[in-house]
Amino acid sequence: MQPGPLLSLIVPFYNVARYFAQLLDSIEQQLTEQVQVILICDGATDGSLELAQQHICSSARPESYLLLCQANAGVSLARNAGLAKAEGGYIGFIDADDIVLPGYISNVLAVITEHQPDLIELGYKRFTDAAALNHAKERYLHRKQGWLEKHKAVKEVYQSSRWFPWLRIYRKNLMPDFQFPPGIAFCEDVMAMPALYQAAERLYHLRLPLYGYREHCASASFHVKTEHQQQLQSFFNALRQKHSLPALSERLRYILLFHLAYLLYKLQLSNQTQHSYPAELDRQSKALIRKVWWWLGFSLRKKLHLAFAPFFFQRHRSKG
Repeated sequence: MQPGPLLSLIVPFYNVARYFAQLLDSIEQQLTEQVQVILICDGATDGSLELAQQHICSSARPESYLLLCQANAGVSLARNAGLAKAEGGYIGFIDADDIVLPGYISNVLAVITEHQPDLIELGYKRFTDAAALNHAKERYLHRKQGWLEKHKAVKEVYQSSRWFPWLRIYRKNLMPDFQFPPGIAFCEDVMAMPALYQAAERLYHLRLPLYGYREHCASASFHVKTEHQQQLQSFFNALRQKHSLPALSERLRYILLFHLAYLLYKLQLSNQTQHSYPAELDRQSKALIRKVWWWLGFSLRKKLHLAFAPFFFQRHRSKG
């Protein structure tokens, strides 16, 4: 392995003072000289920056931290700033309102040292109250521990549509120029992470619950601006026309399109300024459903909602 840290953990943060200390403590308890932690302040105004500074000053390993500051530019550019400074042979991402569970660093470093995979996938738990984490359900991308057969594993990832950056760690040399799309604050992971799976050949599943994903109403997934919906629609169109991910197989492309179409449908339902279902989106969804109707692995309920989206949209509005 190369000299310097084995692993760089990239942690962008913006106004997360309520949860940030808990994350920093969970990292500090596991930190070794083989890990670089890059904290990127994305224009925070709530004291998060001061928390980061205080934490580094009191850390037993202050040299393991790098603190960057930028004007608020969004999570994609914040992660990219961290990527530009990453010195580790492997890269991982952590959201500032989450926590890393016991064994995260030691288990990841062991896999890196012993196996050197291109991509490591982790298990996780969802939680709202950290006190209940011990009893939270363990969640995994695959049933198998260890080395994965790429074709099968990648299909399972696409079917599950879990693209959280924190759910995997990748070898830096796999894609030295990997970045998140600038200016995108919603579903930036869906737009970025598939490229890693296209490049990776050696996939390893670390089937242990090592990450704690906090669910709360302030999460980006609960607050979607109109401009962000438009960005997602643009990506959907580019994916349909093969302008995005041009080397993606037809089957994986349609799996990804299906999940995106259903997400766009749900966003229309939640948009109270929308009084009728967009005709073009309905046309695109119907064409997609005609293609995948008989394919296995797709929810029948979701297929029906996309096939008859205007009907379900109006029914939802009448109930509201």
